[in-house]
Amino acid sequence: MVLGTGSPPASGLLLNLAISENRHDFFVDCHGRWFFLEPETWHKNSKKICMPPPICCTHTSSNFQDLEAEKAIMGSIVYCIHHKDGCKWSDELRKLKAHLNTCKHDAVPCSNKCGAMIPRVLMEDHLKYTCAQRRARCDFCAKEFTGHTLEVTVAALIKRIAIECQTILTVLQWERMKHTGTCGYEPLYCENKCGMKVQRRHLSQHKLGECAKRLVACRYCNKEFVFDTLGAHHAKCGRFPVACPHRCETAVLPREDLEVHLKDHCTTHLLSCTFKDAGCRFKGNRFSLDKHLEESAKMHLSLMCSVVTKQQHQITSLKSAISKLSLNYTGTLIWKITDYSAKMSEAKAKEGMELVSPPFYTSQYGYKLQASVFLNGNGTGEGSHISIYIKILPGEYDALLRWPFSHSVSFTIFDQTVVAEKACNIVESFIPDPTWKNFQRPSREPDSLGFGFPRFVSHEMVKKRHFVKDNTMFIRVKVDPSKIVAV
Repeated sequence: MVLGTGSPPASGLLLNLAISENRHDFFVDCHGRWFFLEPETWHKNSKKICMPPPICCTHTSSNFQDLEAEKAIMGSIVYCIHHKDGCKWSDELRKLKAHLNTCKHDAVPCSNKCGAMIPRVLMEDHLKYTCAQRRARCDFCAKEFTGHTLEVTVAALIKRIAIECQTILTVLQWERMKHTGTCGYEPLYCENKCGMKVQRRHLSQHKLGECAKRLVACRYCNKEFVFDTLGAHHAKCGRFPVACPHRCETAVLPREDLEVHLKDHCTTHLLSCTFKDAGCRFKGNRFSLDKHLEESAKMHLSLMCSVVTKQQHQITSLKSAISKLSLNYTGTLIWKITDYSAKMSEAKAKEGMELVSPPFYTSQYGYKLQASVFLNGNGTGEGSHISIYIKILPGEYDALLRWPFSHSVSFTIFDQTVVAEKACNIVESFIPDPTWKNFQRPSREPDSLGFGFPRFVSHEMVKKRHFVKDNTMFIRVKVDPSKIVAV
């Protein structure tokens, strides 16, 4: 559009004119302001031109000399003057005024009569937040506060509040701040951290009677628990009343007394006989059990004798198993003789006193041997020497072994001097003679003496050297299978 004389309009509207290109130019008069419309602007593919405000357009009908042109213009399709603000209305020019009476983007006076012209679409926010005549309500109790003269005192109140708290608050915010801390309708989280939100006025009642995290006393044991754990406590509370599982005359009793009741007092509880483990299968109530014990004493004694016999066999078997685990299968015995002084005195006082070692084997399935010592001597060494011997005992695998016994045997008494390099051990050894009776397969009655050295070490030598230390003597008996006599 090309404007002629007069000032251009403050805002315009879009027209879709159905006028041919060969029409004459014409002017539009609007309250003395004339606008010149050139036909060159009415292009077939661009029929939208800018026109004066709609209020002015209502006066054009009396000024148009060409009624046909007026009719064409008023019937042209136009867009709302607020189309840039988002209004999508589009219709004939003559209907524009009626549309503006309802257009939500058109400005109307504030309904609170504050004097402001507000677009309909913004009226709700204006009345709520910016209108000088608005009234505020508490978000929780809906109580109305502040008055008609609120805006007059805002500046003075804000200045005072800013000085006191260094924060610029509106009077409305300040009032709400004071009210929020005391409003009975304000929802607050429970202080017991149960997760519930309760209005301030009901909070005390909630904490006393409704809160799942409140402390309550168990009605049976009087101990305090959190309410939502009380059920779990009742499941194991010692004072919780329970019924006898055998439905005796005792209706209910504390849980902690149930075991004693079943054991000593319940008249319907079936009890097993005291000798149940011995094999008695009797079951009955308390009175019949007492009668059974009186009448079945002989039977119970017989059962117990059977149990004792069985246990004795088991003990013997266990002892045998333990002794096998502790046996020496290496063919070498280190014999520790303790309390030497007392045993020597006893040997001198008692003729023929013999000390015997634990049995040992040449291998797991080998010969079974035992060493013996006469501390005060035997035979030619009696009273002056320590005598030592070895004898063959009957073994479990003798039937599989070669006889006569042919391994070499050595005896060693250890010198327990402090300096190991200066130790002087005494060693005696022998190789069995196949013709000797001592090394034939033993009978169930083994050789009472065996074979060895009656004059192994003299008492005088024992005193000179450190063969006895801390009242203890060590003797080694070693069987060497590598030194075998050819038979």
